Amino acid sequence: MKDHEGPGAVVIPLRRGVLVDDPDGLSESFVALYREHYPRVVRALELSGARAGVAEDLAQEAFARTLSHWRRVRNGSSPAGYVFKTAFRLAAVRRRRDARPPISLLAPSGDAGAEATTRVSLERALAAMPPGRRRCAVLCLIVGLAPRDAALALKLAPSTVRKQVERARSDLRRALAVSEDGDGPDGELAPGS
Repeated sequence: MKDHEGPGAVVIPLRRGVLVDDPDGLSESFVALYREHYPRVVRALELSGARAGVAEDLAQEAFARTLSHWRRVRNGSSPAGYVFKTAFRLAAVRRRRDARPPISLLAPSGDAGAEATTRVSLERALAAMPPGRRRCAVLCLIVGLAPRDAALALKLAPSTVRKQVERARSDLRRALAVSEDGDGPDGELAPGS
């Protein structure tokens, strides 16, 4: 939280880079919750293993989600508990996503010829997919975005992205002759998901 142009001003970071620096439209109770608990949420995330910048991002996202559900949350038994729970769930998702191994189909194998053949096969398999499925596959399987993040980027429902990614995996397995357990010419097809 940063003070902005005056001692009583509050800057509340929200999703998509939007900042609210005039909390008049916000509930005073939300602003009070934010002022009191934002540093505590950041510190708790840092103590649980998140790097400082990541902890701040996760805390901001937790408060943004809390704000988007504020009408329901403010009447709950513990709005602060909701923020902490949301922050720790976001941290768990981030840890799982960051722990995913890279796609070994794209990782150097030591054999330049086999690597080039695999890349060409992968590019052909992706080109053969419908455009929407291809975009979901690239964002989730190659770039490593979580389906929720890819859905936000593509303006789709997360369930649609998950469905398209599963179909893309099947298409890639067939095109690249990779078995269901990931065994194939170069091993694992997708990040641990």
